Parts: sequence; C-alpha cells; structure tokens
Amino acid sequence: MEDFSRKRVREKVPRRTIFFANGETMEEYSTDEEEEEEALKTDVITVDSSKLTWGPYVWFQMWRMATSTVSVCDYMGEKLASLFGITTPKYQYAIDEYYRMKKEEEEEEEENRLAEAAERRFAEQDDQHSAAVEQPEASGATFINISIDVEPDCHLSATDANRMPSSIPS
Repeated sequence: MEDFSRKRVREKVPRRTIFFANGETMEEYSTDEEEEEEALKTDVITVDSSKLTWGPYVWFQMWRMATSTVSVCDYMGEKLASLFGITTPKYQYAIDEYYRMKKEEEEEEEENRLAEAAERRFAEQDDQHSAAVEQPEASGATFINISIDVEPDCHLSATDANRMPSSIPS
C-alpha cells in the first residue's frame, strides 16, 4: 500500500490545460514553490461572522467594506485612465520619433548601398561595352550657325535693311 501512495504522489496532475486554436494543447504543472503557497493558503481560516461578538464583527465588516471600496476605486481608476488616454507613456512621442528616425536611417543606408552597387554594375557594364564596341570616326564636322534677333521694346518706324532672316540648312 505504501508503494501505491508514493507512486500517486510522484505523478503530477496538470494545474491547467491550455487549448490552442490549431488544436494543440499544453499542460501546465505547478512548481514546488506554488505547492508551498497553496499549503499556506489552506491555513487561512474562514470567518463565520454570525458567531462573532460585537467588537470583532464591526471590525470585520469595516475591513471588508474598506477592501472592497479600494478594489472598486482601483477598477474605476483604471477604466477612467484608459478612457481619458492617460495610460500611455508621458514621452511616447519622443520614443516614436526615435524609432521613426532610426528606421529612416536604415532605409537610407540600404538605399545608398543599393545605389553604390548599381553604380558599380553600370561602370562595369560601361567598361565592357566601350571595349567591345568601336566608335566610328567622324567624317566631317557640321556646324550650324543660329542667330537670334531680339526686337527692342520701342517700335522703330524704319526697318533695318541689313537684317535678313538666315535660313538653317538641313
């Protein structure tokens, strides 16, 4: 009989079982520290208020009202803080700005790295292309003379006979 009781003590029962959406389960076992805490919790004696005398009864009821009032105030304080938006950190804007600047710097560094790599590839291709293709020699230089005549703001009644529009050869 002693072997059976020892075997039973060694076999741990999961404290709770967690079910995941994908069908997997995880069993959570209690640790030795939690077992000691549970033993201490069982030592707490529940009070039957109907059997108390007047002094301890009043003290018990005041203590119960005070703890429940503090719990209600704590709950309402959290809800009001959440409603008014004062649960966010005081300098969250500075934290967000820091991360935004850090992200921009990383993007800029990545962009510069890619641009340098593209320039190197282009230079390599340009070197290969210029070595492979021979440029033809120019047979003759063609010059086009263009003259632009600007009319003055004041209108002259006499036209200049020396001015003739030049034609552009094509």
